[in-house]
Amino acid sequence: MVSERTVNLMKHVYALIVKYVMVAVILYVVLGLFYSVGIGDILLLSLVVTVLAYLLGDLLVLPMGGNVMATVADFVIAVVAVWGIGGYWLNYGISIVPALYSGILIGVGEWFFHKYMVGRVVDNHVDPSE
Repeated sequence: MVSERTVNLMKHVYALIVKYVMVAVILYVVLGLFYSVGIGDILLLSLVVTVLAYLLGDLLVLPMGGNVMATVADFVIAVVAVWGIGGYWLNYGISIVPALYSGILIGVGEWFFHKYMVGRVVDNHVDPSE
């Protein structure tokens, strides 16, 4: 028999995989196709955005603040990570514009991702439609 702890862990692993794929596809479309950022750097940046947004936006803000606050948090995390890491650490000189495009698209995806998360992965104390 599978323990409840294992089931909960697998829910988080599955959610992280879904989120990573979503972020990687969005960053590939915006940064790879339009700004010529390398695929390895996109995958690394996607990992950073995914982990930060999952820990802060999905596990911390979503249960306490609801979907709107968590989506805004994920948008800010995505913009800062893409602009900061992509622009300085990876030396691509990414301006704020592609960072904002990435953040907006990730925010839209996160809105729907949060609807999946509530009740399946995290307990929410706020209405998920907010």
